[in-house]
Amino acid sequence: MIRTFLLLFALLATSLSASEEPRTVTVPLENLHENEATVAVGNIPVGVSGIVIHAYDQTHKAIVASVAVTQSGEASTKLKLLPYRGLVQPNLPTIKTKPQNGDTVILGYLYDRVLPIVPNQESFEKAKESFPKLRLIHPDLFAAELAKDKSPLPYRDHFAKMCEKMHLGLVMFMFKDGTDFIDCVSWVKVGSSDVTSVDAEHFKQPFFNRFEEIPSAFYDWTEYRIEDFDRFYRKLESEK
Repeated sequence: MIRTFLLLFALLATSLSASEEPRTVTVPLENLHENEATVAVGNIPVGVSGIVIHAYDQTHKAIVASVAVTQSGEASTKLKLLPYRGLVQPNLPTIKTKPQNGDTVILGYLYDRVLPIVPNQESFEKAKESFPKLRLIHPDLFAAELAKDKSPLPYRDHFAKMCEKMHLGLVMFMFKDGTDFIDCVSWVKVGSSDVTSVDAEHFKQPFFNRFEEIPSAFYDWTEYRIEDFDRFYRKLESEK
């Protein structure tokens, strides 16, 4: 029974690694030592993040940590444990429970909730048709956050805040030669697709949204403009 269980998750993990779109895998936590642990499933892309769930009894459970894949072989994967920030609320007490062997790990947590960064509406419509299993959050929501910050151009910190606020798992960048999926927690590319953007030379600043413009601070007279959509966001992808 146990061998069948592990084989099933091994097959799921192989699917996650080889597939164009990242997938979700659930597996028990093992070999916990300080802020590292392993799970008995292999071939998971480095950078995939997830959560650890501790069960207090049959009806009460809680998320007690985040994890990120640091190394993966044929049969096992090494994880780094991180504080969970998905439900930060300063007015409520934090959960003190530490992760334990046997807790449930969900890798690819919230990978069905994605922020699409695409050059124009045609590309957005193509993304919705090409990835029907993904819930694509409308880019207007991200544009609204940038407007609040008076930031006409997005930077990595903006994506991190948006991911936490909207409970997103991935940021999707659509380029002329394909689509990249970036993990919100690790900011590492964990999947890709050959789905390409449409007419990428003509794009909305700084990405497709329905705002007339995203304003800067009233005292800032800098002209914020992206000259090449693909070059700007590929550079942003590579930031550490």
